[in-house]
Amino acid sequence: MRTGTVGRDVLTVHELIWAGDALRPRCGDAGLEDEAVEWRRSVNCPECLRCTLPPSACLR
Repeated sequence: MRTGTVGRDVLTVHELIWAGDALRPRCGDAGLEDEAVEWRRSVNCPECLRCTLPPSACLR
């Protein structure tokens, strides 16, 4: 599993999935201009943790 932060929020750690050629948070909580930075940290985003659907179904 890939994890990381998105944009300026470095405290919320998302599960990252590939959306085309970019890593995006599984919960969809990011604008297209927000850069995802991969970290080796535990996911703490409630929406990413709650989503049990396949990754493609979780993106909003």
